[in-house]
Amino acid sequence: MGNDSNPKQLAGTATTTFGSVLLMGVTINKVLTGTVVIKEGTSTVGTIAASTAAGDYHNIPSGVRYSSLSIVLSAGDDVTAFTRVA
Repeated sequence: MGNDSNPKQLAGTATTTFGSVLLMGVTINKVLTGTVVIKEGTSTVGTIAASTAAGDYHNIPSGVRYSSLSIVLSAGDDVTAFTRVA
């Protein structure tokens, strides 16, 4: 993903708003107990299900541009999101 992919660790039950960015990927650091929901504004564009094993998901080499990206964790999970300035 490169050094300019701005890793941000997400943990707990929370919504993290990134705004206008390129999403490069999402890494699940430990098996999920809840879901990870990827949103563009109020629209859900991706969901990673509970019990998903640790690993790299939603991994796009050139990134996906979002105008209003947010990632919602439904449980006390440990996830890292990689973004670039759009």
